[in-house]
Amino acid sequence: MKNKVSRKIFGGIAIIGILVIIFLILPASIKGPMKESIQSFTMPWSPDVIAIIKDAKVPQNDVSFGSMLARYKGAAWTIGEKNVDENGNGTMTVYGDAYKVNVEMPSVMADDTNITYQNCHVRLKFDVTRANGEVTKGTLVSVSAAENEYDQQSPYYQLLLNFLCGNN
Repeated sequence: MKNKVSRKIFGGIAIIGILVIIFLILPASIKGPMKESIQSFTMPWSPDVIAIIKDAKVPQNDVSFGSMLARYKGAAWTIGEKNVDENGNGTMTVYGDAYKVNVEMPSVMADDTNITYQNCHVRLKFDVTRANGEVTKGTLVSVSAAENEYDQQSPYYQLLLNFLCGNN
């Protein structure tokens, strides 16, 4: 009897271990949407926060952030660092990710060249504050392509947003 129970426990642990390993080796374009789905179950308030960010308009464009990223493969919206209570009130960082994006935007240098990234990861980073179940602040902090992160002071910040919206 003990032998059967121990085999079932060991088998369950082995299956969980295999699933974790498979999740860790998956490409980010698959892992991102999976993480978004998991967060909607583990943090029931997260879909509300993400919906508000997705519905916000991209600066200097007539497109929402959600529809902008939906154009690209593996678009996912996740909550990263957070300092919140059990109801989701507090501060958090929301990420909008897209994968395998080909970016071509003009350089701000006087040489009339373009900056290109092939099959790169694009990330939008938002600082969000939520109080009493309502988002009180949602600010786009930076946008990045490949390993290059551009904040609002960078001339490439708006150029990259315009490209992602299809205004190239």
